[in-house]
Amino acid sequence: MKKRSLVLIGMAVLTSVAFGQTERPAVVSASKPNPPRRVNIVFLLSDDQPLRAMGHVDPYFHTPNIDKLASQGVVFENGFVESSICCVSRASIMMGQHNLTHGIRSFDTALSAKQIQKSFPVLLRKAGYRTALLGKYGVGMKSRGAPKALCLPAEHFDLWYGFEQGPSYWQMENGKKRYLTSVMEEKAIRFMKETPKDQPFMLYMCLPEPHGQGGGPWNYRDPHFKVPAPDGPPPVVETMTEEAYARLPEAIKSSKNNKIVGRPPATYTKYMTTVRDYTARTDLAVGRIRAALKEIGREENTVVIFASDNGSMWGAHGIAGKWNMYEESIRVPMMIYDPRLPKSVSGTRSQMALAYDLSATVMDLAGVPAPHMDGRSLMPVINDPGTEWRKDWYYLHDVHSRSKGKLPNCEGVRTERWKYIHYRGTKPVQEELFDLQADPREMNDLSKSPEYSEKLNKLRARNSEFKARDSFGKTRTRKVGQLRLDPT
Repeated sequence: MKKRSLVLIGMAVLTSVAFGQTERPAVVSASKPNPPRRVNIVFLLSDDQPLRAMGHVDPYFHTPNIDKLASQGVVFENGFVESSICCVSRASIMMGQHNLTHGIRSFDTALSAKQIQKSFPVLLRKAGYRTALLGKYGVGMKSRGAPKALCLPAEHFDLWYGFEQGPSYWQMENGKKRYLTSVMEEKAIRFMKETPKDQPFMLYMCLPEPHGQGGGPWNYRDPHFKVPAPDGPPPVVETMTEEAYARLPEAIKSSKNNKIVGRPPATYTKYMTTVRDYTARTDLAVGRIRAALKEIGREENTVVIFASDNGSMWGAHGIAGKWNMYEESIRVPMMIYDPRLPKSVSGTRSQMALAYDLSATVMDLAGVPAPHMDGRSLMPVINDPGTEWRKDWYYLHDVHSRSKGKLPNCEGVRTERWKYIHYRGTKPVQEELFDLQADPREMNDLSKSPEYSEKLNKLRARNSEFKARDSFGKTRTRKVGQLRLDPT
């Protein structure tokens, strides 16, 4: 066995001890040639799924499998993305970095060959994992000049069934029209079954749902899946009012966040029925993958992670779309189930977790070093709900898009109680300040209230401090990594 392999095995063992798995040996005994099995990892990522789109949060949604996973594992009720758009968020997850560090702020740009070598799937493969990526990769587009090898990096995976942006919900498979997720499920299950018992695997399955509520490539449903009917009509979001829309800054009103309030009720019902159906199909995939793990006898040594690349407004504040810094856009489902841990650790955690923390967590679970990552492993929080964690973080949405309509260019600071939003390039400057404790729906902008001027100035300064820590990944990049974007 190579020296590097021995080192990685030793690190995996020490990491399992740090996680509180006392039943696992602290060292590899010379009299026991077979070390503990390294953990398998299944990372399921949905597309445009806001926090509310789960049955245990909003009973309108049919998600029994996601709800079961949540009840068995640890749910991060304050799980966020640092930029609410797929190309940026997916790059952040791949690299375990804030977009200040990795620099992806356009659909046109792919991760460099050097960056891909440091992405979490490639590092795991180098460490002996068998790896698979299925679904929307979503970083770079060859039609916009990105090299195919970078925006579809198939060579770096043992199984690749990946797409750039917005894959069609139907695909031709062996001459037949098939629902995309059904094809992905079959390939994923075959991959897990074919992986040798003595080799760990990492399955990164990027589900297409519930993105695509309209026509185009998404205008197709799984013909073999019928969603149970809801008990009633879709609930209307509390802030889906003309008053809420009127309070929006002009930077949002003039953006691609289209106004949805005021449309015929039947339009909203159809819209929500569609996203409910697609969310239920995502839930079915979660159930099928977990059932397959049990069937092949690998469920007891497989960590399952479920999250979304970003949220979506779905009528909140009277608008559709995402891209902004409101809670509906940035707050996403996020849960981790590690069957090796005692049931006593399950439950919710209130700490603010970021999507790129999931990548650092995966590396921690696998015992593979990743010092370049800005994210932090969530395992300490999983093991101890009282763990001190980040008190604030920086949001940045600066995506250059060729799509019709403007995307909001905004940045800001989210603390445990406060939110500051700055709309870049606006004259006069447009800002918002919300006290999330008193105003969780973000209806009362306090930025122009004299009594909150001190708080506003502090958060302005904090916003500038975050920005000053990096310069597009060049000479000051490591400052972001060292400071972890999470000072207390």
